[in-house]
Amino acid sequence: MAGQTPSFAQTWARFQALDSLLLLPDTLESAWTRGRTHYLAFLVPIEDAAARRHIAMVADRIRAIPGVDPYPESYWHITIKGIGFEVAAPSSSDELPPATAELMASAARSILAPQPGFQVELGLPNGFPEVVFLEVLDRGRIRSLNTLLLEGVPGILRYPIDGPVFLPHVSVARFSSNEGVARLKAALAALRDEGPGPSFAVRHVQLIKARLSEEAPTFQVLADYVLG
Repeated sequence: MAGQTPSFAQTWARFQALDSLLLLPDTLESAWTRGRTHYLAFLVPIEDAAARRHIAMVADRIRAIPGVDPYPESYWHITIKGIGFEVAAPSSSDELPPATAELMASAARSILAPQPGFQVELGLPNGFPEVVFLEVLDRGRIRSLNTLLLEGVPGILRYPIDGPVFLPHVSVARFSSNEGVARLKAALAALRDEGPGPSFAVRHVQLIKARLSEEAPTFQVLADYVLG
């Protein structure tokens, strides 16, 4: 699984060219919510001890940089597919009532259960305008699960980042200011020179409800799907 996909390479080049970051008040976690607090998603929890130590090391190396706000350990995950906001009375395409969420959870079980478990490797540190992240190298398995859910769960919402352009990753930190941009770029470049992180087995997927607030989201597990 060594190596780097062109998409990750392009993302790193774009991050290196940034003069400013997308700060927390302007990120998807803020303006996007429009007062809504419960978001549903399928994800892979990061439970492997070596993987968690590696993420913690990356977070610690950038923690002191001004404007960098690491996520808590409870947040570490690999998103597979976002579903939308759970609300009592939906009024937009990215909202769904609890009953529909239950139907989607049931439909996903028949899609995910036959899928075999697989290995992923934590790749190099990288950055989107709104977060520091670790690349996830998995021979396309998470992107494949994303596509299977898109095609097999009735009524599931398609985002512009879904399907063939989906880029699996572990978010490590978000940004509160642009004060440390230059230091952050240098720190990430040094971490990239040290190489990728450990590999671990993915044996199950979760459907979670994230409670969004000014703090990092907290997760409630709604369903657990054992692979294979």
